[in-house]
Amino acid sequence: MIAALRAWWEGEDAAARGALVLIVLAAAVARAASLGQPMRYDESVTFLYFIGRPWGTAISSYQFPNNHLLYTVAAKLTSLLGGGAAWALRLPAFVAGVAIVPLTYAVGRALFTRASGLIGAALAAGSTPLILYSANARGYAFVVAAYLGLLLIAARIRDAGATRRRWIAFALVGGAGLATIPVMLYPLGAVALWLALALVVERGAAAGPTLAGLAAALAGAGLVALVAYAPILGANGLAALTANKFVAASSWPHFYRELLPGIADALASWGQPFPLPVAVLLALAAAAGAAGSMRITREGVSVLLAAYVWSAALLIATHRAPFPRTWLWLVPVAALLVGVAGDRVLRLPWLSRAASHVPAISAAAALAAVAWGIETHAVARSLDTGVFQGAHDVAQALATRAQRGDRVLAWIPSNAPLQYYMLRAGADTSLLSTPDSATTREIIVLNENYGQSVPWAVAVGMVDTARFGPIAPAMHARDGDVYVAELKAGHP
Repeated sequence: MIAALRAWWEGEDAAARGALVLIVLAAAVARAASLGQPMRYDESVTFLYFIGRPWGTAISSYQFPNNHLLYTVAAKLTSLLGGGAAWALRLPAFVAGVAIVPLTYAVGRALFTRASGLIGAALAAGSTPLILYSANARGYAFVVAAYLGLLLIAARIRDAGATRRRWIAFALVGGAGLATIPVMLYPLGAVALWLALALVVERGAAAGPTLAGLAAALAGAGLVALVAYAPILGANGLAALTANKFVAASSWPHFYRELLPGIADALASWGQPFPLPVAVLLALAAAAGAAGSMRITREGVSVLLAAYVWSAALLIATHRAPFPRTWLWLVPVAALLVGVAGDRVLRLPWLSRAASHVPAISAAAALAAVAWGIETHAVARSLDTGVFQGAHDVAQALATRAQRGDRVLAWIPSNAPLQYYMLRAGADTSLLSTPDSATTREIIVLNENYGQSVPWAVAVGMVDTARFGPIAPAMHARDGDVYVAELKAGHP
């Protein structure tokens, strides 16, 4: 494999190699800049229930789908480097997130053109959603990288023929993705459908043996996933994976109500960190690139069309609208479609000179996008997966000021990050669950990102104003406010 990579690298021209190095370095800087951001809700839950628990619990528990199993294993290992620090928990996502960028180029090079690959890689380097999930202790970056890897393997099978080694690689990468998050069914099925269609269109009846190999590789991927999930299945049964409240089938009306807004949220995030006019221009370019590729011809089969058909079929089969982040694996495809459109424009006769400068233009675009994202704090401003930036400061205050009889009241998405930082600060996390009968003072933690206020806390019953009051401000911490309410005289 090393020899093949060296041969591929040496086969690229010097300008493309230099541009790709700069683009990957820019991507690494963008992702490294976000490694130290405050822990978010979902990744805090992942640590509290899985990564931070003993090995037996980590690989067999599934109270929530936050247990991205392969990621949990990787993060438990990297946490040994940093003692549970945020950067150490996020390190596997960082590595996969950086790898997404050269993989995007490689896919663009294999399926489209060198120019498309460079432009797509540049956009992937600065993409806020990709950066966010490259600095988030969960497995979505693994899924995106696995999808791109599968596309490369499938393209090699299509172009150079099937070998046992390639089928084994397909099965292992697909199985690893499934062992990370079951939503890998979307990209895995999309690649399998694309390869099957390409084989049938290009080879006709002669595609039979290769299709049989594809079926065997898919079975192998399923077997890898089954082995990985065996401890969870043994301890919790199949329903833990297939029938938990986050993935269980919903009613058709509910499904339709949630599906389009979720897709709209995903699409809206794909334009970040760019200003609205630039994001709109990129969306139009992606649409133009898609318009020319959404076809099945003797010259090729559209990757996007295969992804659409498979995803639609899976959505209908499950009739459960997934979270917007489920579609993250399509972000590099969208970036490459912008590259396709850009390549076509640059091939116009009056732009022939500019075409020779694509490597320099792509590298400059990546550097500009990354710089803009850092300058505008694009990742920090995203509320995806739950944000409470003040959790560290509140936890530090609780570690020194909390008293016997205190009860800390914090709602989603503040509670899990707060508990994570309380553990890090050595604070007593039992304060989050002090029994009512033993509580003499309520400490109310409110998150302004989600419209939480004292009137809101009273309205939802977060504070028992019959027993505790008055509610007095205690501290402000970035995006959070802390209030204190003492037990009223005469109340037990």
